[in-house]
Amino acid sequence: MTTTFRDLQQKKGPVLGLYLQNADPFIVEAAKAGGFDYIRIDNEHVLYDYSQIKELIRVAILLDMPCQVRVSDLTDITRMLDAGATGIVVPDVNTVERARQAVQATKYAPLGVRGMYPLPPPVGRFLRAAGFDDFADYVKAANEIVTLTVQIEDVRAASFLDEIISMPGVDMVASGKADISQSVGKLGLTTAPEVVEFEKLLVRKALEHGKTPTLMAGGNPAFVREMTRLGVKFFSCGPDEAIIANAFRSFADSMKGGN
Repeated sequence: MTTTFRDLQQKKGPVLGLYLQNADPFIVEAAKAGGFDYIRIDNEHVLYDYSQIKELIRVAILLDMPCQVRVSDLTDITRMLDAGATGIVVPDVNTVERARQAVQATKYAPLGVRGMYPLPPPVGRFLRAAGFDDFADYVKAANEIVTLTVQIEDVRAASFLDEIISMPGVDMVASGKADISQSVGKLGLTTAPEVVEFEKLLVRKALEHGKTPTLMAGGNPAFVREMTRLGVKFFSCGPDEAIIANAFRSFADSMKGGN
């Protein structure tokens, strides 16, 4: 059995994921070698094509590195899972109906109606990603193996948080600081008190309902330490291109003597 996000929950935290914007599979290899625990491919804001995503997932599978994909559309979920992703991130889950639709698309019956495509590995990468050779065995375990992260990004969802987060089939809960800032009238001010408090509310509600909170940490170790104390274990860091650019700048400065 290959590593899943549920396996990562058993690790001593923090668990770090690389927030991926680059299409070069070398970045996945570098992330694995560098000590990241998983990758998150952003297919909401980044202009990937499907062949690029397929290759990133393939390399992640070969490296035994759990892979999430943040989808731009719920209709993308089936093909991402069939390509071998074992985590789906759905943005803008600010209503109960949106959460229900996300569960329906991500989980097999009885939780949902995820489409079935019983191809054997290696063609059926969703089987290989989960470490199965037999489709019937995979189907029995798939709802536990595949994790659904709902990303709540609007303070108007506050009235529905308990119903959204407690919903069977929802596994992880994320925030979206930038969009939350819009919803509180503090455009782009992701450290505004209203944004910080709403994100902490999401963390409390997730833990209260036995779900896993996961937050975007950027490159802020102090934030990771603070949120770890509140019970958060999963953090997405990056984006990768910012980490690379900062590493190049630091390297060049050191080679030039800091001048």
